[in-house]
Amino acid sequence: MKSTILTIMFVLAAITGQAQNTVNNFKIDVKVTQGIEDSGYLVHLFNSNQSERNQIGRITVQDKRTSFETHIDEPLVGDLTAIFPDGSICSACVRFPFVPGEYAEVKVKNGTFELSGTTFYKQWADADELEENAHKYYKQWETDSIILNYFKKHADEEGCVMRYWQYSILPRPTILSMIPESVKNGRFKHFFDGYQPATAEYVPAKKVSAPCESCEAPDFTPTPMQRMQIEQKGRAIEFDMDMIKHSFESIAEELDDMKYQFKMDMDFDQITMRNKDLDKHYQELLKTLKSFKIPSNEATKLYENIYSEILKFYSEQNKNISDFYKEYGSYTKQAQKAQKSVNKLTEKYIKEMRKTLAKIK
Repeated sequence: MKSTILTIMFVLAAITGQAQNTVNNFKIDVKVTQGIEDSGYLVHLFNSNQSERNQIGRITVQDKRTSFETHIDEPLVGDLTAIFPDGSICSACVRFPFVPGEYAEVKVKNGTFELSGTTFYKQWADADELEENAHKYYKQWETDSIILNYFKKHADEEGCVMRYWQYSILPRPTILSMIPESVKNGRFKHFFDGYQPATAEYVPAKKVSAPCESCEAPDFTPTPMQRMQIEQKGRAIEFDMDMIKHSFESIAEELDDMKYQFKMDMDFDQITMRNKDLDKHYQELLKTLKSFKIPSNEATKLYENIYSEILKFYSEQNKNISDFYKEYGSYTKQAQKAQKSVNKLTEKYIKEMRKTLAKIK
């Protein structure tokens, strides 16, 4: 019954032109690139809980362009499905939120589409481009970090949030924990309120292709729970690193006025303490990863990259301490203590890296 009523409402609006509140109109403008022979598109719309999908329009391409406009009272998920010249229907569709008061520009390419338009769709497009480039140019573990950091900075943008939400780019509980109340209780509120963790569909991250034909293709994808565990450990590590960097920046500032050795010593004490915390959190991350059943071909690359980053950070700290000596002319007791701590941790992780990689191989 609901399906029939919804369809009738849209048909009546189209026939009589009585979409009285034009502020709630939603419009799509489609541009088809050269080489694409789509003759038209079916337009479908889901109901508010996404349990029913109904066709609300059929549009024809003329001179590589077509458009569609309708009236909706709240954001709903919709899609476009290509109609080929022979009348057959494409088996795939492009799906994104239809937002009242917004205007979407869809550029159809060979097997892909680009989305732009008003603010919401520009935010969606920016998030989509970031994710695509991250997968294209970085390794998987780097990609996850890049995507998470991007989302942290753009969690107040509806377009970015809904791109991550619809395609489960991050686990949905993580998204809910990071978005501000203004977004959570805004015009997309019914999407978040209707989320059921026990039954929610999760789309795993893209897998990395095998580097050569003779190599075994990677077959490990973290579960939502595993991703959450990794993220929690990663945030603790990120915090420790930020605090250590801040202490070194503070020391560099104090070097301009040699009167404040006491303040610099306090910073070096903080560096020593934070490195202990960092070591603890690194160990927790590594222990968590080792509890996952990661195939050896992926585990080798994973641990090589992790240990490389760990040692790179300790190397940077050593350089900062050496730079302090050059500027100050000597090491204070606290500076020596910090350097000793960094050197000890460097040796520890070099040995640990060799042992871990030898065990995997």
